[in-house]
Amino acid sequence: MKTVVFIETNFSGLDAIAYCRQNGYRSVLVTDNFERFRKWFPASSLARLDLVDKVIHVSNSNDFDQVARALRKALASIDALLTFAEIRTHIAARLCREFGLRGANPEAIELAQDKYRFRRTLLAKGADSVKCRRIDSIELLPALLSAADETLDFPCFVKPVQGHSSIGAMLCRDRSEVPAVVQSMRRITEDWISPAFVVEDYLSGELVSVEILTTGAGQHQIVGIADRDVINAAVEIGASFPLVDAHREAVERKACAALDAIGYDFGASHVEIIVTRDGPHLVEVNTRVGGSGHALMLDLATSRSIVGDCIELCLGTLQCAAGTSASTAGATADADSRSTGHRLYHPQRGAAWKCLVSHMSGTLIALPTLDAIRAQPGVHEVWLHCEPGDRVADVNSNFSWIAQVMCTGHDRQEAKRNAARAVDFIAAQTTIA
Repeated sequence: MKTVVFIETNFSGLDAIAYCRQNGYRSVLVTDNFERFRKWFPASSLARLDLVDKVIHVSNSNDFDQVARALRKALASIDALLTFAEIRTHIAARLCREFGLRGANPEAIELAQDKYRFRRTLLAKGADSVKCRRIDSIELLPALLSAADETLDFPCFVKPVQGHSSIGAMLCRDRSEVPAVVQSMRRITEDWISPAFVVEDYLSGELVSVEILTTGAGQHQIVGIADRDVINAAVEIGASFPLVDAHREAVERKACAALDAIGYDFGASHVEIIVTRDGPHLVEVNTRVGGSGHALMLDLATSRSIVGDCIELCLGTLQCAAGTSASTAGATADADSRSTGHRLYHPQRGAAWKCLVSHMSGTLIALPTLDAIRAQPGVHEVWLHCEPGDRVADVNSNFSWIAQVMCTGHDRQEAKRNAARAVDFIAAQTTIA
C-alpha cells in the first residue's frame, strides 16, 4: 500500500484524504493543531478527517527538522508528500527534496509567498509591470504615502508580504483613508500573517484565477479560468467556472509566464489575475489548488479530480504529456493538442460557489435547514460556516462567510445564477440580531 503524507490541509485537502481512501492509499496527516481545522472548515466537512489512516502530532508543523524527525520515526517509507494548505507549501517542498520525493522547487514557492519579492521578480523578468514598495511595519504606511514618490500614487493596495484568506488586504483610495487602514491592520491576530506589508498599484478590473497543474519545468496543464465575486475590494464571496471570453488567451499566457518567472516547476497552482483596461495583470500565485470549495467546483465541471491528479503526479502515476508552455497557452484546440500531446482537462458543464455574508455585526439567530437549501435548483453541496448563536462580524476576510453553496448548471452562467438564487433564499430566511 502506498503511503501519502499531507502536511496540514485546507478545505480542498479534505477531498484529497477521501481520494486516498477511495483508491487504496494510506493517508498520513501531520498537524500541530486540530483546532485550526475546526475554525477553518464547516462542521459538516470535518468527518472527512476521520478517513485519515494515521495522524502525526508535532508541536510546530512548520519546523523542518522537527517534522523530518517525526516522519522518520513514524513511517518506514513515504511514496508521496504534499500539502493543500498555503501555510505549509514551502516546508512540504523542502521535505520532498530531503526525502528524495517528487515535489516543487522550494525557492519558487518562497518567491511566490513573499508578495514583494514576487512583484520585483516579475518586473525584473518582464512578466508584469505593477509597481510596489515594501514597509516593515504598518506604522510606516503614513510616512510612505505622504512622501513625494513617483513609484506610488492613490489609489493603492496594501497587503501583508506573507498572508492568506484575504486577511489584511485593503484598498486605500486616498490620504484620508490611511489612518483607517493602519488601524484595521493593527487588529490582525491570525497566524501566518507577516508584520511587513507591500504597497502596490491598485488594479481596477475583474478578478479571475487560472487553475493549473504543472508537470515539469515550463509545462503547464491548464484546467481553466474561474471568475470571482469580490466585495470590499478584496474579500472573495463566490466564483464560477469555466470562464471563456476574449481575454482567455492573454490571461492563460500571463499565468504561465508568472510560473516560469519564479521557477515553479511541479504541482498545482491557483494564479490570481485582474483583467484591466490595458490587459491582465498578476495579483499573486498560490502554489496549491484553490481552497474554499474551489477544487470541487473544478471537479464538477470537468468530471476529473484535481486533488487526485496532484496525488498521482506526486506518486509518479499521472498519465499525461508535458503540458502547455507560456508561448502556446490559449492556442486553438488543434494547435493545443499538438503542443501538449494530451490535455487532461475538458470542462463539460458549469459549476459555481457563492457565500452568504453579513454587512452588519451581531448574533446569528436562525438559518434555513440544510434540506431546504439543498432543495433549491442546481444545488450540489451546502456548507454552514456559522451556526445559530455564533457572532458574525462585518466582512473583512474569507472567515466572514456564514453559509456557502456549490451549484451546477448546463454552463457557467446557469450555475452562477443557481448559486445566486440559493444564497438569496438563505438570506431571506436568516436572522441576525
